Amino acid sequence: MNYSRQQLARRPRRNAAAAGALLSALLVFLVAILMVVDQLHKLDDIQSTLAFKVQGVSIDTRSILRRLNENHAPDCSEAGLARLRQEVLIATYQVDVGVLDEQQRLKCTTVMGVLPKPVPMPAPDAIVTMGQGEHHYMNFNQPLLVSGWSTAATVVRQGRFSTMVSPHVLEDLFAFDEGVLRIQLTDGTFHVAHQDPAVADVLMERLGQTQWLNTPFHGYSWKDRTFVSSRWIDGTHYVSQFVVPLAVFWLEYAQYFWISLLLGLMAGMLAYGALLPILQRWGRLDYRIASLITDQNILCVYQPVVDMRTGVPVACEVLMRLRDGAEVLFPDLVLPAVNRRNLCWELDQAVVRRAVRELCHSLPETETLKVSFNFFPRNVDCERLRALIEGEMALHPPRRLRFDLEVIEQADQSSLLLEIARLKQAGYTVSIDDFGTGYSNLASVRALAPDFLKIDKSFVFDMEDASVRSSLIPEIISIARAVGAQVVAEGIENEAQRARLLAFGVDFGQGYLFARPMEIEAFVCYLRDARSRVPD
Repeated sequence: MNYSRQQLARRPRRNAAAAGALLSALLVFLVAILMVVDQLHKLDDIQSTLAFKVQGVSIDTRSILRRLNENHAPDCSEAGLARLRQEVLIATYQVDVGVLDEQQRLKCTTVMGVLPKPVPMPAPDAIVTMGQGEHHYMNFNQPLLVSGWSTAATVVRQGRFSTMVSPHVLEDLFAFDEGVLRIQLTDGTFHVAHQDPAVADVLMERLGQTQWLNTPFHGYSWKDRTFVSSRWIDGTHYVSQFVVPLAVFWLEYAQYFWISLLLGLMAGMLAYGALLPILQRWGRLDYRIASLITDQNILCVYQPVVDMRTGVPVACEVLMRLRDGAEVLFPDLVLPAVNRRNLCWELDQAVVRRAVRELCHSLPETETLKVSFNFFPRNVDCERLRALIEGEMALHPPRRLRFDLEVIEQADQSSLLLEIARLKQAGYTVSIDDFGTGYSNLASVRALAPDFLKIDKSFVFDMEDASVRSSLIPEIISIARAVGAQVVAEGIENEAQRARLLAFGVDFGQGYLFARPMEIEAFVCYLRDARSRVPD
């Protein structure tokens, strides 16, 4: 398993919760992005609708003024007004045409007829220069009284004629509370067009302080905390602009946000529930064991076996440890998982290769040492074990090592007898490990014909209590003598145990009294020191 999985599996609940929270946040963030995109699309749609209408109004206004000035005299007679009414009928967005005198006073209109007296026109809100030197004088919110009905309208005049844009068109153009239509003048200034004069004054003041009006913009202004869409309307002097403050945006989309938050929390909980068992499975040793059985993770330690009479080390047992990140796992945890995953041969191979390499490169050339390996019973195959051990020995500097294979007495002896006999013929010795813990009998031991019987440490621990179990040690020694095997006692921790076992006739000892299991560097130092204490 790779490193990232190992890290995730170490804290499954925390990491599953973090993944669920991340998924929730991503979903909410995605919905927020969709809300923003939707808002910008809405502004874009509004801009397109407005641009189409403004272009139509602008073209219609320019066309009627051009026809009036080119084809009609400023005549307020009934015949003249009738001809002007025909122009209004042809127009799309115009509702009234007026005739001005030389002082630019309104004399008559197609709706009201001849006025009792000429009405002076107010100063224009904007003067726009069109093509071919045409000047349009515009009043955006000019109050009018038509047959007792008071309204405000946009009036555009050129030469001796004026035209009034339909107020209904203006209502459509300014149907959006945050919408602004402004006209860009030749001197760089602009004027806000709005059907409500009060709103126009407020917008004029506010827009005069913003920077993004000077160039087209479509997005979110962090400075002003508003959504803004500002663009030129092609073929006109107008710039349309829409502003949606964040508070307005929130009011419109709040329900979607809360729904997304609820769905995000539900998704996060589902993700937590789905990921937790996966991470817990990744964290179980059974899942990780296959990736841990590598040369980098295998750790070999060596526990000396000493002569009980002299204390001189004569052999060592290779014990396996397994690195799992910063943790070191012991066989009681590793071996059951290896068995369940059917990785026994992989583990035995890795231990033998590591141990042979370390011993061959670290031991002195003159050192003679018996090395004991614990193999799984299913791996006791003469041909395969010899190929493994002797093949590995051939790869490293030659050393005078002898090998002992430890098997447990509970193993299926009928399937092992032939393989053990072949191994003994090839020069390997055989030990029965943990002897006494199974159903020991002289016949089964004689069939195995071991070179060594290793008394299980539980018998040694019980000696100080004079238990019935410890009284079996002489019987075990008798069985060993009967089959011609030497005896090794495991788990010796003090001198009293050593003295008593020596009195029983135990040949060799192993335990903390002599040395704990050591890594190769410490083991080589131990051998050197032990050899130096032996008298010549």
